[in-house]
Amino acid sequence: MSDARIVVALVAVGALASPARAAPDAPPAAPASAVAGTPDEQARELFRSQRYEEALAIYQRLRAETRHPTYLRNIGRCHQMMRHPAPAIDAFETYLREAPTLDAAERTEVEGYIAEMRRLELSALPPASSGATAAASPSSANAPPTVAAATASSPDGGSSIARKWWFWAGVASLVVATGIIVVIASSGEDRLPCPGGAVCP
Repeated sequence: MSDARIVVALVAVGALASPARAAPDAPPAAPASAVAGTPDEQARELFRSQRYEEALAIYQRLRAETRHPTYLRNIGRCHQMMRHPAPAIDAFETYLREAPTLDAAERTEVEGYIAEMRRLELSALPPASSGATAAASPSSANAPPTVAAATASSPDGGSSIARKWWFWAGVASLVVATGIIVVIASSGEDRLPCPGGAVCP
């Protein structure tokens, strides 16, 4: 009887001393082909799981097969979530062109996506240099020409025409002629008065 008790006790101790079975690890994410449902449902589930590249591949295939514009919106959303502004903008803008009967709420929503991606695109651009900014500035492009640009120059490529001696000689002649005309007009006579002691014809 004592031997039987010893055997039972040893079996119980062995059972308690054996290690607990480890819980199985969480299964890895199933490939896109293993997600149940139609391709639309698979892509939607992948998108919800933040597996945007896999969802994008399905939406691009569906777009190529059906040419349905809704897939353009979904393609744009995948690129938007992956922070790819250029392809997202292209997909959204094409979607708006190909789906002209959208209601105002959805059109506004998609335009908001486009605006968000444009801001992201601009934030990724390197800052422009001051010279390039000045060259591209509309105010500078529309500014009136400077005086220096409008100043006449001599045919031989010299400086301003106002620095030529013959220019000032012409100006002086013009002033003298103007003075003579003024004297004639103010005297009321048809000719200049003769100097004293001279005989005028």
